[in-house]
Amino acid sequence: MISISTSTRLAAAIVTLSFFLFTAGALAGPGFIAETQVTRGSVYAEVGIRFRCGVQYLGHDPSAASDVLRIRLETTSVCTGAAPSIADIRELIRPMSADDASIESIEYDGESPGNKTLRINFSKTTRFDVRPGPDGNTLLVRVFVEPAAESGASADGAASTRLQRRPVVPGPDYVINLESWQRPPATADMPKIELPADKRVFISAAEIDGTTWYRVRVGNYASAEEAARALAELRARYPGAWIDRADSAIESRVADVPVAAAVEQPVPAAASDETTAKAQELMDDARRAMTVGELSRAVQIYTKVLQMPPNEHQPDAQEFLALARERNGQIAHAKAEYQRYLEVYPDEEGAERVEQRLAALLATAGARAPNAGTGTAAPVRGGSSLTDGWSIRTFLSQYYRRDVNQVNDQEEIVSQSSVYSDVSLDARRRGERFDFSARLTAGYRSNLMEDERPSSGNDLRLSYAYADLADARTGLRGRIGRQTRNTGGVLGRFDGLNLTYALNDRLRFEAVAGRPVYSTARDPDDSRAFQGISTTFAPFDNNLDFGLFYLEQEIDGLTDRQAVGAELRYFGDNQSLWSIVDYDVEFEELGSLFVQGSWRLPANFTVTGVVDRRRSPFLSLGNALVGQQLESFEELRLFFTEEEIRQFALDRSAATTTFTFGLSRPFSPKLSMNFNASLSSIDATPESGGVAATPDSEYSYYSADVVASSLFTEGDVGILGFRYAVSGTTDVYSTTIDTRFPIGRGWRISPRLRVDYREINTDQSTQWIYTPGLRVQYRIGRRARCELQTGKQFSTREMAKSDQDRESWFVNLGYQLFF
Repeated sequence: MISISTSTRLAAAIVTLSFFLFTAGALAGPGFIAETQVTRGSVYAEVGIRFRCGVQYLGHDPSAASDVLRIRLETTSVCTGAAPSIADIRELIRPMSADDASIESIEYDGESPGNKTLRINFSKTTRFDVRPGPDGNTLLVRVFVEPAAESGASADGAASTRLQRRPVVPGPDYVINLESWQRPPATADMPKIELPADKRVFISAAEIDGTTWYRVRVGNYASAEEAARALAELRARYPGAWIDRADSAIESRVADVPVAAAVEQPVPAAASDETTAKAQELMDDARRAMTVGELSRAVQIYTKVLQMPPNEHQPDAQEFLALARERNGQIAHAKAEYQRYLEVYPDEEGAERVEQRLAALLATAGARAPNAGTGTAAPVRGGSSLTDGWSIRTFLSQYYRRDVNQVNDQEEIVSQSSVYSDVSLDARRRGERFDFSARLTAGYRSNLMEDERPSSGNDLRLSYAYADLADARTGLRGRIGRQTRNTGGVLGRFDGLNLTYALNDRLRFEAVAGRPVYSTARDPDDSRAFQGISTTFAPFDNNLDFGLFYLEQEIDGLTDRQAVGAELRYFGDNQSLWSIVDYDVEFEELGSLFVQGSWRLPANFTVTGVVDRRRSPFLSLGNALVGQQLESFEELRLFFTEEEIRQFALDRSAATTTFTFGLSRPFSPKLSMNFNASLSSIDATPESGGVAATPDSEYSYYSADVVASSLFTEGDVGILGFRYAVSGTTDVYSTTIDTRFPIGRGWRISPRLRVDYREINTDQSTQWIYTPGLRVQYRIGRRARCELQTGKQFSTREMAKSDQDRESWFVNLGYQLFF
């Protein structure tokens, strides 16, 4: 039975979906953001954001904590299933499981002058860290989780059977568990490590299954983030070390251990990768043990998962550990484990179930579950089964956008007057064996202008519509419907089926089949269909993995693409590297060669670089249509032979090369600087098939930013940026001032100004452009937000015979709802 709160959310989601389907204002469409994923651990939630084109991380501000995180990006021409111009849009989304990372929304802005920006809006002030992902299309944001606590008694002062969470006591809350022993550790067992003056090694005792465990611990740490940094340095010598709350209810401190002044220096090493796959394997074993009634074995396995580094399975492991003890008749231990869940994971979707189970145990104190050998669970009052819980989350936004242009004091021309709305509906159900999730993200633009231009009119767009089912017992996973994928030779969005089989934590196989979707406003391309297989393996190191793939795509019965390729990914704490090579067997040509890396140097310097050589558009037989007056590939085949079409496709697929370099350094928590440079070239293409030749071209840019935060008031941000860009036709010098000021708890005011000076080489003219802008946000509680964004552009172009003045302005007004 679905709980009342979940039923309410489900009803709200249905009403929202009905509103979307049957009214004229529904959502803006697809986007540059291909996919987001939130993985919750006991210390932090990791947010993975995958884009449809390659991105270079330039920096972020503020540096460590705020209710808004702004990430500066530079996009590349390495795009999957889309033209590079997809990066020049504006987009607003809300990830599935956004609440796990206190996220209200994620906004991408590719329209405003200057660097592309990604804004993550949090529901509260949050600590975070940003780093490039394991491939060139991904960013990883770690949001450090501070477990919330609530206190209070019932209104009449009487004791309540519902758990009242203990208030958090100010002060250090976290420790690092280095080792655990079943005997009191001897002096020789004590770690020899160098610690700051305010940290101590101590021994605590905890009783588990009637056995007393002596834990060697280091602490205390004031925050999960501080503990995570210390754990990264200790992990090489203590690979099984893990982070715990200092106020654990099931243990007591036995003694402090003095640390000698002369100690060994710790071996410096980066923290190991997330051990999600290994944790998943253990969870599968534990669930099988639960199914056959081996409850003691299940307790041991779930405990092992909780002792691993932070991973997404730990909340479930904590819940199932408590359930296993309850079914095994260990009521006191079950109570302690349920209480620990609520202390560490108060905002997880299972918190309500755990509270109900704990309340039932407290109400029936002294009750015992049947003998473990019966395999029968103890009765639970008022709670739903672990396999009955649904998580329903919905995001809705609506914005009115108006764009107006004017030349030389002539009549204003309204180029856009539309209502954009976004709706995203996510549903998830986790069971002991199966994990089911589904997503619907769709959009509708309601045009308010009465004209017949091709760009006018309403459009309905469908970005995601899929169902996903994972079987923990067999390691199989399948996803069917409209989805995205950017590995294994797949180029972005498609309608089809993706199957995954994880043989173990180091070897995975995938198979995929479907039809590419080049526009979410249209049906999939019925003339094209593809199928492919791929494998990923990590034979040496969890930080390093390799991938191989083969993919074949057809267009109207002919081979459109036939790609074989390899991928290499290394993702350490201080270095990362991603490389991919794609070779087309049918064309006997290199489709792409891409290498991206980053390196964190001493003195807080970070260096990033990209080398990219590819065909653009991505090499395929369908490129022969570029520049033709024909509407379909089928028509093209009526006029030309297959060999001629193949040559046209090569002629239209220009070879492009890009080199990018970046350097950043924070000087303090409030001040940082960034420098970036990029050089791109596009080879010439010949005349063929009635399509004119194109000359070669080059483009380069150089930029520098100074970012300051919390200078005048907590949470303010100021960015001063300089940029120089040069191409064969234009040289552009730009200066940008971008600021943000919080006012009270609800208001955010963000004024900005950009000034450009252009030297246009084609006619020797010059142009000044001034672009002021303002953004105002007001938050109404945690579930609603209103926003106004407006700006104006003035330009004056001085030419040999005359001058030209232009003005334009826009307004973007709307709201967002989260439930």
